[in-house]
Order: sequence, then structure tokens, then C-alpha cells
Amino acid sequence: MGNITSSNNTSTFLSRWPTTGQDLTSKHIQISTDKPDGIYFAGEYIRGTVDIPISHIQQHIRSKNNRKLIEFLRQKSLGDAIIIELVGDATYSAEVDSAADSDGHATHKVNVCRHRCFITINPDIEELFIQNGNQIETSFDQTINTTCPSTDTQDIPSILPTTIKGTFQLQIPNGLPPSLNNNRSPSVIYTLELHLSSSSYRYQVPLIINSKGYLPASTADIELNGSITSQHDISLTASLSKRFYRPGEQIPVRINYSNPQQRLIRSIAVTLIQFYRIHNDEYRLALDGKEWIFDTSIMLPQQEWFGEVLLQLPCSPLQASFSNQIVGTTQQIECELDYRIFIELNEKKGDNIHLTLPSINVTNQT
Repeated sequence: MGNITSSNNTSTFLSRWPTTGQDLTSKHIQISTDKPDGIYFAGEYIRGTVDIPISHIQQHIRSKNNRKLIEFLRQKSLGDAIIIELVGDATYSAEVDSAADSDGHATHKVNVCRHRCFITINPDIEELFIQNGNQIETSFDQTINTTCPSTDTQDIPSILPTTIKGTFQLQIPNGLPPSLNNNRSPSVIYTLELHLSSSSYRYQVPLIINSKGYLPASTADIELNGSITSQHDISLTASLSKRFYRPGEQIPVRINYSNPQQRLIRSIAVTLIQFYRIHNDEYRLALDGKEWIFDTSIMLPQQEWFGEVLLQLPCSPLQASFSNQIVGTTQQIECELDYRIFIELNEKKGDNIHLTLPSINVTNQT
């Protein structure tokens, strides 16, 4: 029996990237969601609130509509001018001709989601602004002529709020590819964007979108197995007792080899891999791994060997498997996420043997 070593990579792509690139006024805008970690399942509702300084809204309505805020409010609700939009973009790298960049690849971006709703504003607040319209506009006119923009709300009448607070509710479409927050392609990035309907200005916050995965009505265990034979008649076989797993579960892997020529075997490594494919661009992450190391200086070659190892799936949040699907709003591409177990037998004098078992299915269904 050889010595066994293990490695575990608990990091996954379910981390929110930092918000950057906002203009100076965006730091005064607040978007809050009902899930502070920003992690949602496809099909769920995103509920939240927005807080926007009244002076910021005044400035955009004036610059885009050439109208005062009170004139705007007398004709329509302010919520009709503020939009929350869920935007998802997938990026992938593909080989192109010699006219491309130096490494012969070009990065492509494909929109996979654009789903929006209007903000709901308390009508009593809007009425209060209309009743105090002259004072508000006078305060705003004084503000834009001052050299100290940090005091843009201090002259608004004290009975009025200095910010507009609104609520929103937006349902995430089903069938969206899971988030892949990678610092290079491939990637799938989702953001919640706030912008005025009459303005190109946007304020973004990151979200993580996951799928609940699939769980059949009948959960009868189906064994997964695979085998391969080398040119030196070494036969490597591995099997799993079932196909469906949940985050945090352990995966027992049974392995054996037959070695009729009694060739020297140096090691056997088993690795659990997360595999994400966007178009033809692939991302792989080793989640857990174990290795048997055989001391060939003191061990005689074995004709038959058996071993079992436990591989650990990370706990939630962990992306569920996503079967190969066509996604995209204007251009369509394939997306696929699955989990694979890769086994490598290292022969001391000869070629290594590689065996990949059929994909397991990770599900968040209960």
C-alpha cells in the first residue's frame, strides 16, 4: 500500500468582484439588496432599495430634459425616470486569423441577460417636493454656482429628505448560465445597474447568479465507472456509487489496477475538477485531490491493487452543474459547467495512464 497525500482548493469563483470605475457622484448613491452577499438563484426575485441625492436627480433631469424637477414631477412619477437593470455578459477567447493579436486569439463579449424594472417612489414624498418646489429649485440653483459641491444638500428645506428613496423588485430569468468571476476569459459577469431613463449614466453593483441544478424524480443510485488499458497491459478502473451530489458532500472513489507484467508503478493521483466551458473557451479549477505514492525501491511490483479515497466538494455557495445550453440575447453561444474526476497512473518506465470518469452532477435542489 502506498502513502497517500492530499490537496484541497476551497476557493471557488463565487466571490464578488470590487466595484470600481464609478464617477465622483456615484459614491453618494446606495443600492441595497435583500441579500447582502449578492448571491441569488436563477428564478428568484431581487428586492431592494435605492438612495439617490435629490441634487443628483435634479442635475440629470435638467441636463437631459432641459426641465426642472418640479415640472417633471407634475407630469409623471420620478420612478419612471429611474431604472434598475440586471445585466449579464459572457466573455470568451477564440482563435482567429493572423490579423488578430499576437497570440492569435481575440476576446469576444456576448450579452446573456438584460432584464429591467422601474423604481417605485412613495407618492407622498413626490407630493411634498411639488409643494416645496420653489425652495428646492432655488437651493439647487445656488448649489450649482458654488465652489463647494460637497454642500449640495445643506440648503434644501429641513422638512424634505435630502435623498430620494425607492424600492424595486426584479425577477431573475431562469436558464441563465452561472456566474464565473474570472480575471480573464472565459467569464460570466452579472451586475445590477441603476441609471436614469434619460441618461447614459450608470451605477453598477456586482451580483452572483447560481442555478439550483437538476434532481430527477427518482434518485435511485446509478454507479459511474470507467476503465482504460495501456499498451503494457496495465488496466486502470475507477467507480463512484452515485451520480448526484450536493455542496459539502464527500465523494468516495474506488480505484484498482491490474498489472500482469508487474511493471513498476510510481503513483496514482485523483483530482476533482470544476469545468466551465463558454463557446470553445475552457476554465478548469482543481477543487480537491489525493495521491498514492509507491516506494518502488522497497516495494515489489503488484499484479493487482485496490484503493478508495474521499474527495471533498466545497460547501455552499457552490455552483450547480449546468448542462450544455445555448444562451445569448443577440448572439448565441454554448455554455456548460460540470464536475469531473480525473485519475492519473504514473508508471516508472513508460507512459502515464489518464482516466476521466463520467461527469458527476452537483445540485442545490433539496
